[in-house]
Amino acid sequence: MFVLPNRKAFSDSITRIFLKYRKTDVDPLDTADSEEDLCRKQGDLSKNTKELFSYQKIVREYLLMETPYRGLLLYHGLGSGKTCSSIAVAESLLSTKKIYILLPASLSDNYKGEIRKCGDPIYAFEQYWEPKSIKNEEDTVQAKSMGISQKFLDTNGRFFVTSPDRQPNFRTLSLDIQKGIRGQIDDILDQRFTFINYNGISSSNIDSILPPDNEHQFDDSVVIIDEAHNLINYAIKESLRSKIYQRILKARNCKVVALSGTPVINKPQEIAFLMNLLRGPIERISIPAKSAKQWDESLMTGFFRAIKDVDTIEYNSIKRVIMLTRNPPYFESQYNEKGERIAVKYNKDFSQKADIKEWVSEWKSKFESTFAGVELSDADRMVVEELELLPTKFEDFMGLFVDGLSIKNSNLFMRRIQGLVSYFKGADERLLPKRLEEESTLVKVPMSPEQFQRYLETRWIEIQRESRKSRSPNLNDDFGSFRMTSRLACNYAIPPELRTTVEEETNEETVIEKSEVLERLKADPERYLSEDALSKFAPKMLVLLKDLKEHIGEPSKFNNQFIYSQFRSLEGIGTLTAILDANGFQPYKLVKKAGVWSESSEMKEGVPAYGVFLGGGEEERELHRQIFNQDYADTFPQSLKDSIKEHRLCVFLGSRAAAEGITLADVRRVHIMEPYWNPALIEQVIGRAIRICSHRKLPLDQRDVTVKLYMTVFSPEQAVTSEGPNIVAIRRNDMTLKRYEGTDLRETFMSSDEYLYEVAYEKGRIVKNISLLLKQAAIDCEIHRKLHSREKPVIQCMRFDTTATGEDLAYKPGFKSDDLDTLYLRNIQRKTRRLQIVKAKGLVFVLDPDTNEVFDAPAFQDTKRLIRIGIRTAPGEIRFFTSVV
Repeated sequence: MFVLPNRKAFSDSITRIFLKYRKTDVDPLDTADSEEDLCRKQGDLSKNTKELFSYQKIVREYLLMETPYRGLLLYHGLGSGKTCSSIAVAESLLSTKKIYILLPASLSDNYKGEIRKCGDPIYAFEQYWEPKSIKNEEDTVQAKSMGISQKFLDTNGRFFVTSPDRQPNFRTLSLDIQKGIRGQIDDILDQRFTFINYNGISSSNIDSILPPDNEHQFDDSVVIIDEAHNLINYAIKESLRSKIYQRILKARNCKVVALSGTPVINKPQEIAFLMNLLRGPIERISIPAKSAKQWDESLMTGFFRAIKDVDTIEYNSIKRVIMLTRNPPYFESQYNEKGERIAVKYNKDFSQKADIKEWVSEWKSKFESTFAGVELSDADRMVVEELELLPTKFEDFMGLFVDGLSIKNSNLFMRRIQGLVSYFKGADERLLPKRLEEESTLVKVPMSPEQFQRYLETRWIEIQRESRKSRSPNLNDDFGSFRMTSRLACNYAIPPELRTTVEEETNEETVIEKSEVLERLKADPERYLSEDALSKFAPKMLVLLKDLKEHIGEPSKFNNQFIYSQFRSLEGIGTLTAILDANGFQPYKLVKKAGVWSESSEMKEGVPAYGVFLGGGEEERELHRQIFNQDYADTFPQSLKDSIKEHRLCVFLGSRAAAEGITLADVRRVHIMEPYWNPALIEQVIGRAIRICSHRKLPLDQRDVTVKLYMTVFSPEQAVTSEGPNIVAIRRNDMTLKRYEGTDLRETFMSSDEYLYEVAYEKGRIVKNISLLLKQAAIDCEIHRKLHSREKPVIQCMRFDTTATGEDLAYKPGFKSDDLDTLYLRNIQRKTRRLQIVKAKGLVFVLDPDTNEVFDAPAFQDTKRLIRIGIRTAPGEIRFFTSVV
């Protein structure tokens, strides 16, 4: 039996089920090997064992067929094995449900690789294999029992079997046999799993991916969504790709597993879209009474409790309306001897009408004969609603849950998302490089007089454009085209003699290259690219350059550094590469002759080199990355490896593509050239350098990363001056409340750089507050309490009062009618208990001698939380609860 998440009793019930896994929840820094170099010990951290960790077992068991729980967000950190957790769920339901894997195209191969690593052994290459020809029907039956398709058998005329007791021989087999085995494994995967690349959906293929005549394709299935925040982004934009979101949302008897380490990345209401997808629509039917001479809600409630799939019962006593919701399909309500609902139970033979009005017709006559004075309306007067768990409209979400940069009604938010989140912080922090000087990440660089003049010119043109718009931007907007020209001027103020016509409004993706201007800069480096020139035109880039050179290290031992800019154009990476060329760096070059790669003979010895992760071919970019990392794949050209004489490539420059999809090694410093309006992207950039064991080749005292984010600001004099073109009007327009520096809130004249930093700060604060609530409402919060005890801010697991019964609702079906925190907290009854510490069978418990209730001792000792785990039936005798009370 299981308690539904809309009941107060759910939290303690689910904790009781998984208490068996709490013994493995240990803070690694409290263990005897807390100082051990885990990266050296574990090599590349690849684990051959397929044994699931306890937090993965929790996820698998929570979503079994026999549980009423529809969806779960795996909010698991870096290195936790989210993919393997989702595979465990899929394989546990493989025999009863169709499995869909939704993911970006770039992650498809990686996901299949994870299936081979932690899925059914039949997917693994490293086994003893031997071919078997199809000679008779018995062979065909054996092959199909392995999940091999008839098409594969017809094409190949054979299949491959394994012998678990023999040593693996895959690597010694002929290439033809290896190819056949790979093909068989891919065929089995295609039979068991349907992969959908949701970022590849277009008008040309949408009908094949989402057939118009199959609106219910996700019914009775398991849907796993990798990088779920990306799919949510499509849903918010209501793009063509949002159709897949809507189909999953409406699917019946569907299990949904969402994987994300960053469930909210930009807009606060993203979490509403995600939680609604996991919960599904809350279907409620409102049944008006035609006549109601007698209206006894207590007696009517007794009638509805006898209907085994009724979940919530509400009444509008004034309008004489009955409002009902139902249990998930196949789940019957269970009652104790007092007639109180305590849980639901799975029954595969318990059918439920899909049409809720038809369901009403099954008991309508009996109801009217039982309550002779009440006549219910016909079906056409009944109202069926699909209620949202959380509001998805920006204005509604902000109004209900956001107050400035804080969260209001946090208790309501946690109650409504109860049962939808699993949180695990991720890998042992000793596997990650340490981040240094985090408090001094932000580097403010005042404008030069020349740059200030250029900035005012571009900003005035922008203001004139903005005046034609109806409103100012808010946190629901994208800022991709916001103040583009003045943002570029914050990076590099193009000298007057080189300027081109100011372009009409553009965005980050379409900033023109201005290659002619760049060539003229390069042609006169002393005038435009030297340190003296940068002090005039690009003070920010000068500060970055000096920091880069100061920490570059010695020849052959150069320190790896990563530079990120949102702009590939002239005022971004384009200019920065020219600056590096003019100030002691060289571009890293490869040559390919007759299909053979080698390092260019033009490379100068002892001179640090930079590589750029944009432009050129994909193969060459990947070779650059591996050379930078000094970590070579098996497919890396031996000729190229032999030609590399020293470690030169130590500076890596990247734009948006580099922020999302690459892993870098041994990076000591990260330079972010400008603020960005989406705080998650900045974290993604930093995440390229801070990876599990990314610094394992370095000594322990060098396994650290320093991050610098450069921001162009006005000098104190520029902030108040009245000298400059249109300065008074620009200052009046651009005064903004500054929050990012703390409690001293004041209207400030901000540059476009600083304004975007302020926007990102405000978004980031709200996102962090929402993230904390997700952690506190997680189904496994209490189980992982010790492991997460060092987190800041402190995680305080959501709890309800100990007198809650299986009847008591944690939240109402509709958020509009639910109790806000002020009312909810006011109605909580305070109760004083006498408690005793007792021992039974060598174990310690907490006992209420007045009620004989037995509570979990560790939870009470740590946080004073009372989790009922049993009842004392006699001195020294305890009857333990398995799940429900």
